[in-house]
Amino acid sequence: MTRLVPALALAAIAAMPASCGPKVEYRVRPGFATRQDLPDEVVLDDGTIIRYMELNEYLAMQSKAKGTSRPSPAATAPVDGPPTSIAWEEYDDGTVKIVAERHDQVVALAMRAFREERYAELWEQLVSPGVRARAAAEDGGPDKARERFIEWCAKWRTEVMTLLNRMSFAFSSNQVIFDRLGPGLVRLRLAPQITADFKYRSIEVYMEQSPKGDRAYLGGIR
Repeated sequence: MTRLVPALALAAIAAMPASCGPKVEYRVRPGFATRQDLPDEVVLDDGTIIRYMELNEYLAMQSKAKGTSRPSPAATAPVDGPPTSIAWEEYDDGTVKIVAERHDQVVALAMRAFREERYAELWEQLVSPGVRARAAAEDGGPDKARERFIEWCAKWRTEVMTLLNRMSFAFSSNQVIFDRLGPGLVRLRLAPQITADFKYRSIEVYMEQSPKGDRAYLGGIR
């Protein structure tokens, strides 16, 4: 079942190296990430301090530093997508809509789904349709495949979250290795020096194009 289970590559908004002391980078926390996913401050292995801020906080800081009026969000959006793009929408009835367009969103959304134990939604909305179809053919139909996936998630929740959490920070220090496995299929793996004794060490992501735009899906966690 490991194959059936299944980057946080956020552009640095501002970097402020200090003449004495660690390097500090300020980044905008994406709209789909919570403080549990991305705490206010993270220290990387090389000593760099990453400080995550809400968009309005960053804009206020930038305006104060420049002594100008508040800039528009479009002027400060990172090159890999708007920092306020919403990939996780929760509705009044408790249902959620999960949409990933990039590798980093797959990691962040999967981490949130595991944290909140939203395994059914993860299976139906973020796992690759092709993976689900193959699982249904091999495991006695779609209901049985979904059931086995949910059981797997519950059993290995801690181990999978350890990988997802570590990978989300590894993007910031270029410690995620991208292996192209085939058309539209990429494996993301942690650099050997930081995998330690992790049970799971890589994530497979499918990139698909459609009339509605690019979509990224979870293909596997190994």
